[in-house]
Amino acid sequence: MQEKERRKVRRDMYYVSGNAVRKTAYNAVPEEVPYEKPAKKPGRKLSEKEREKRRKNAAANKKKREKLAKKAEKSLAFDAGYTILLIIASAAIFASCAYMITLEAKIKGQQAHISEQEAELERLNDRNSAYNDSIESKYTLDQIYDIAINELGMVYSSKGQIIYYESSNEDYVTQYDDVPGSK
Repeated sequence: MQEKERRKVRRDMYYVSGNAVRKTAYNAVPEEVPYEKPAKKPGRKLSEKEREKRRKNAAANKKKREKLAKKAEKSLAFDAGYTILLIIASAAIFASCAYMITLEAKIKGQQAHISEQEAELERLNDRNSAYNDSIESKYTLDQIYDIAINELGMVYSSKGQIIYYESSNEDYVTQYDDVPGSK
């Protein structure tokens, strides 16, 4: 196929609709365009000098390419200092990761211990509340009144039995003798 026909096939594959964006046409299927090697043009014959010059240029270019390849190989190579630095950095990163993991394990252990302690505290508070409730519900005020009067002999005080005493110290009273006028 000629170049002109190839261009036509490529051009028919796309269409433009309202703007500069190319869109593929749904019905345009590109044909298989075989590659045709262009025909060799008859060239002129090179002189001996030109051939020799081209050989020298090719040899020089080959040497340049070899030098560049060696230089690139050297630049990619690891030297001892870089390797040691890389090992030290890797060891430091590994050590810090291991330290972080141990700290996280300690924190999780402490959190578990705190949770256990909180559960124990709640259990003890519940037991204490249950004991307190059982003590409060064991005797009613009527039962206490009945025991005090009937079993222990408590009597109510009459009007003349109450004696008021003035103290110089208001915090507490220490009684060494009977209170005057109590008999």
